[in-house]
Amino acid sequence: MGAASVPEYVASLNEEQRRHVSAFIDFMSAEYPQLVPKISFSMPMWLPGKKMYEGYVAVSAAKSHFSIHFSDEAFLNRLAEGLPACKKGKRCINIPYGDESSLRAVEERIGDFLNLCCQEGSASQ
Repeated sequence: MGAASVPEYVASLNEEQRRHVSAFIDFMSAEYPQLVPKISFSMPMWLPGKKMYEGYVAVSAAKSHFSIHFSDEAFLNRLAEGLPACKKGKRCINIPYGDESSLRAVEERIGDFLNLCCQEGSASQ
């Protein structure tokens, strides 16, 4: 069974995974304090709306990389075009551990993604 809370998820990771995932969680908390992470699909996830279909950002750890997940495939495709060192997974960008420049590039675009989610969410209401 997966972690029940974000701290439990982080505690389950090895040292390298924990360092990178914690840094991303800290970034999200500092930049988007209005978004509170919760565990969904066994990973920390931030919802800018009330439901997942309104958009989400999530983070997960793997053996050689960590992944930042986005609900919008078109946004992810545009993001991946500018990150040749990163592979794209299903609705995620895989960032090799230690690739700080790719992480910064992703972090810089999260605001754009959240604005897109909010615009779409208000348009559908």
